Amino acid sequence: MRNFLSNLKSNIRINKNLFVFLLVIVMVGIASGSIFVTLLNDNDKLVVSEYLNNFLNNLNNNNLNYEITLINTIVFTLGLALLIWFLGISVIGFLLILIILFVKSFSLGFSIASIIINFNFKGILISLAYVIPHHVINLMIYILLSSYALILSYKLINSFIKKKNFDFKNIFNKYLYILCFSLIILLFSILYEVYLSPLLIKFIVSILT
Repeated sequence: MRNFLSNLKSNIRINKNLFVFLLVIVMVGIASGSIFVTLLNDNDKLVVSEYLNNFLNNLNNNNLNYEITLINTIVFTLGLALLIWFLGISVIGFLLILIILFVKSFSLGFSIASIIINFNFKGILISLAYVIPHHVINLMIYILLSSYALILSYKLINSFIKKKNFDFKNIFNKYLYILCFSLIILLFSILYEVYLSPLLIKFIVSILT
């Protein structure tokens, strides 16, 4: 495990420019999602407001179904990670990975802006509880997976075009370790998101009302 983490840090340093590029995509996605909220028509804004109010009401009344929420979160969060990983071992995955990362960031920015617009100052604190630390961790894991997936996808494309062989088995083994590491971290993040984050949001709402 120590060697794996050491190699991980080394690869991050080597591919620093790629990580910066992916981080920029994430920031642009979050900013775009935040701006998009302000462009919604009144009916769409009302739908978003009703959804958020219903969520808080269910939270305050202890009506959340944690089992269903856990299943849905596992399917979506781990499913997205697996999708990015599988795209890395395909020659068509390069562009799709970037799109997925942007859309995920866009949806997060949309959620944050919606909360803040609907609940004002209270919304700032709620959005912080909604984002930190699990969504930050998730995005970092998605960036990590995307970087390795893009590198592998590029090598596959380059090998196909130039008809060159490379040590796929060795690279794939490292790629598989990255997936396992990512899934473990995401599982802890999911448990926090499902069981602890709602309690923190409920606490914030209770002290501000």
